[in-house]
Amino acid sequence: MAGIIAALFTIFGIMGFGALTQKRGLFPPSMALCLNQFVYWVSLPSLLFTQMCTIPMDAGTRALIWGSLAASMLCYALFYLFFSFGLRRIEPEATVRTLACTFPNAAFFGLPFIIMVFPGSNDAINANMLCALIYTAVSITADVSLELHRGHRLGEGGAVPSRSATARRIGRELARNPMLQASALGLLLGFAGVRPPEAFLRMTSMLGSTCAPCALFSMGMVLWTQLSSGPGLAQLRRAAVPLALVSLGKLLLYPLAAFFVMRLFGCTGDLLAAATVTFAMPVAVMVYILAERSGSCAAEASLSVVATTVLSIATLPVVMLGLHMAGAF
Repeated sequence: MAGIIAALFTIFGIMGFGALTQKRGLFPPSMALCLNQFVYWVSLPSLLFTQMCTIPMDAGTRALIWGSLAASMLCYALFYLFFSFGLRRIEPEATVRTLACTFPNAAFFGLPFIIMVFPGSNDAINANMLCALIYTAVSITADVSLELHRGHRLGEGGAVPSRSATARRIGRELARNPMLQASALGLLLGFAGVRPPEAFLRMTSMLGSTCAPCALFSMGMVLWTQLSSGPGLAQLRRAAVPLALVSLGKLLLYPLAAFFVMRLFGCTGDLLAAATVTFAMPVAVMVYILAERSGSCAAEASLSVVATTVLSIATLPVVMLGLHMAGAF
């Protein structure tokens, strides 16, 4: 437990420094965006490439892949049924809340936590990286759903984006995603048995090592901006019930369900424990981005990011304790 508390102190300490610099105006307003872009385009892809080059595609890894994919999609379906009142209210708000419950901050928040709680465990890092990629399936499902809702609203005014145009847009986004590109290249080399030169791997490893501190620092800056320009009291009251439901689902119910599904698929050891912890991470900022782009409860999505990040201080130790009691950690 001391290690978990120390990891949380380190993570929120770096985020706190980022928030402090944002509050004091020590850096230009675009600094958080620049750090996020560096992590997204350079450091995280470098880390993914390095890991994927050496990941063993054994029975345990296959169990993790199929188990986490099944858990993600099953929980997405169940949460959507809940938020749409058994499909009686098919609205974009249900999609955004479902995505908030099933799309964790696996990279920016989860990776640093996994590295500190599972020191020296390649299995744990591999589990986190693979889960981060698998969540892409969840985001694609939600993106398509939101696009169809948006098309329906536009259709009422006479301009309906075709399904082929929607598919092309999503395809272009996936093709330009640096994390998918780096992972695919790393996996291709790993399957082919081709090991890149050591000098190149040292370079990608060094760039990848900057991912955790830069991501946490920029996340602190972004959270401070959201808090300082947050919604009013009336808006908070309106969002209180959905926020409570999303927080409960995302931080506790989702990892609990994922744990049992992945274990059913034969996932064990650090792979199971690290994947479960990754499922228990707070809501990813991408949920807010998709909500804002679709024009559906963006303020509520922003609040869910902040609320679950703060609440994870209490819920992550609970999840880790549950894993320890189950003999998985």
